[in-house]
Amino acid sequence: MNTKIVIGLIILLPVLAHLVYAGATSTFASYYITVDQFVARSANTPVRVGGQIVPGSIRWDNASRTMRFQLAGDYAKIDVMYRGAVPDSFRDGFTAILEGARSADGGFIANTLLIKCPHQYLPAG
Repeated sequence: MNTKIVIGLIILLPVLAHLVYAGATSTFASYYITVDQFVARSANTPVRVGGQIVPGSIRWDNASRTMRFQLAGDYAKIDVMYRGAVPDSFRDGFTAILEGARSADGGFIANTLLIKCPHQYLPAG
């Protein structure tokens, strides 16, 4: 083999291995904290929070194009404000995963809203 090719492979293989490892660990680290954990922490850093959408809490403000709702954990609830595209499956009682940060009043300002898929799909009817 050519010496340049061997040197290139020696340099390239560890870099590729590192990229694969970094990609895999960042994918597995994409977890979220619960509403209860969010309420208990004092840090005001960006975070991903997951909980159940409180039935009857969804409110639309057409003037400011924002949606407000509550997200519940086992013991606590937080008020959420979100402005952006809303998934078609956004419904009372579903599990939502939000990315954002704590607001000045202790609620949550979400910049990303995801709906966790239900474990079971049932036919309409």
